[in-house]
Amino acid sequence: MAANALIMTTSLSGYWQLVQRLGGSPDSVLRQCHLDPQAVHNLDGVISHKAELNAIEKASQALHCPDFGLRLAEGQDIYILGPVAAVALTASSVGDAIDKIIDRLHWFSPTANLRVRREVKPGQSLLLYYSDPSLPRYRTTLEHAIGVLRNIMRSLAGSSFRPRAVYFSFESPLPTQDYVDFFQAPVLFNQEQNALLIDSKVLDKPLNPPSQRLHLLLRRYAREMLADNALHLGKQIELLIENLLLTGNCNLETISSQLGYLPRTLQRELCADGLSFESILESTRRRLADTYLREKDMPLIEVASLLGYSEQSTFSRACKRWYGYSPLQRRKQLTNQSR
Repeated sequence: MAANALIMTTSLSGYWQLVQRLGGSPDSVLRQCHLDPQAVHNLDGVISHKAELNAIEKASQALHCPDFGLRLAEGQDIYILGPVAAVALTASSVGDAIDKIIDRLHWFSPTANLRVRREVKPGQSLLLYYSDPSLPRYRTTLEHAIGVLRNIMRSLAGSSFRPRAVYFSFESPLPTQDYVDFFQAPVLFNQEQNALLIDSKVLDKPLNPPSQRLHLLLRRYAREMLADNALHLGKQIELLIENLLLTGNCNLETISSQLGYLPRTLQRELCADGLSFESILESTRRRLADTYLREKDMPLIEVASLLGYSEQSTFSRACKRWYGYSPLQRRKQLTNQSR
């Protein structure tokens, strides 16, 4: 499974701009890693996790930028987790949010893992990151992962968050001070794990009201999508739906608000293009259903949850409406097509 495992393209958020800023060609580097440059530029869909890791390492080498992983992480935060972030932001506390991320991180990538070890020292806990051992283990990509983890904690606990210490499993050619400047904490190398040591009390810190956090996330998401003026209204709605399906808040009113429309006005705009909110919701669910059903190890109840259905039976009825088959029969059909 690991050799063909996928990761959301949002993991490379900012990659295009960073490579250009450093004087490189994103198209060239990405193609060398067998990635579609347009998909990465648009942060569209999923890509090979192995290719994503190779793209970070390749850019570091080609641009003679040994701290490329940290630079990429600098501009990323919980937003790159997409719908997993939307679920995490409904939590009541930082620890609860981390638990929600851990439980659903396989939706972002099945080969990325996060774990919490509480009270490894009195009043201190560890946040550990690890990936499937069959994947490449580059220094740059591990730095990127721990850098993003630090920023996710800032998204949850506040911008003043500082780890007590940072652990890396490798030895680095970079000056230690570069890491200290980035993490604002002591950094230790040649450790048994890649992790952040944090104050345990941070995990008990309450979050702001869920509606406020989710609203801010969606406003940012909509704003970044709208920065691409060529993005069709229907596509904007489709991308928002993808991130809202898991939250139980995927409805016309919420999406209209994020795009700056009244619900009736948005429906009228869509109607002029021969579309409707309901048709986009249905087609998005159908497209995602095939993506998830191709993952033969993903339980059908989990597929139903990812598509925003509270009951597996509701998903089964939708599947029969779309394809004339049950979800299990559709999975077998997709498996046969890929052979």
